[in-house]
Amino acid sequence: MNKKIYATLDLNKSLKEFKENVTKILELTDIENWDGVNIKEKEEKIRNIALILAGQCVAILLYNLSHNTVAINTANNKTQAWWRAKTKNHGYKNRQILTIGNVELNLTLPYVVERNKKSKTSKVLNQGFCPFLRWLGMEEGITPLLWSNIAKYGAISSSFESARQTLVDWGVNISLKRVERLTYCFGKIGLSLRESKIFNLSIGNLPPGDTLKGQRVIIAADGGRTRIRIEKKGRKHSKTNRHGFTGEWIEPKILTIYTVDEKGKKNKNGEIPIINDGTYEDYQGFLKILEMYLVSLGINQARQVLLIADGAEWIWKHIPPLLEKLNCPTETYQSHRLLSRYRTHTSICR
Repeated sequence: MNKKIYATLDLNKSLKEFKENVTKILELTDIENWDGVNIKEKEEKIRNIALILAGQCVAILLYNLSHNTVAINTANNKTQAWWRAKTKNHGYKNRQILTIGNVELNLTLPYVVERNKKSKTSKVLNQGFCPFLRWLGMEEGITPLLWSNIAKYGAISSSFESARQTLVDWGVNISLKRVERLTYCFGKIGLSLRESKIFNLSIGNLPPGDTLKGQRVIIAADGGRTRIRIEKKGRKHSKTNRHGFTGEWIEPKILTIYTVDEKGKKNKNGEIPIINDGTYEDYQGFLKILEMYLVSLGINQARQVLLIADGAEWIWKHIPPLLEKLNCPTETYQSHRLLSRYRTHTSICR
């Protein structure tokens, strides 16, 4: 699945094509010469045409949504924070959206820009946006599910080239540079959302949640050791045309929040999210992030909370008071593991 497939916007046609293609694959011919390789090839073909069908369905959904008056009005209302005093409607703009299965959809959407008058005879139009795409998080020309998968493989793979190959195997054929750009952009958006929640917490506007209501919660905090690249200043190398760099060791502070069942096993059903986050800031910046998550998840409504960490002094000096501030612990118990020098701190909330 290397070439882009254009959306037909016809469900009956897509189903007919899927049925015709899959029927050929399901034919039992020359069975005596079959082996695991043949089964693998058929699996890949079935997966590819199923992804194409899924992409065609998503394309129909987005097309119908883009022609819905309620959706267009909602998009305008939801994006008012980006509208300025001089922002005006500026007709329509054609945008291509890539869905799963490498299916590409063309949409004609309302477009807005900010008008700046420099003189009486000329007008300068600043770069605008499509409210519909910004509302649904598709300004990069891809669907949210596709973008999240690109960011996932871009983050966990050993290289962006490896991530791209994995995506190609699953029917997403985009360039290496785009994989890299979308991965970093996804991370920047996540950091921006985190900073927004921390700011709302500081001014008292972060609404408390109830996700952890009645749950047994584990909070794990730790420090790590990573090496970051710092480019050298000055001229580029004559042969490589690149700046050199130094690798500096730095400690990230990491947190994990998850729930367990009555037997102490981690809940993996997806109903309650597992939080993994961290920062290169000092302990004060780390505590702001931790407090934001605990408030937004409703830690004060948890049935039982267990804090797990090693013997780092900053953890035991600052996190237990934070839990007390959030009305979480009423009783505490501490124990030491002599071999690993780990310490646990348990808080019973209800």
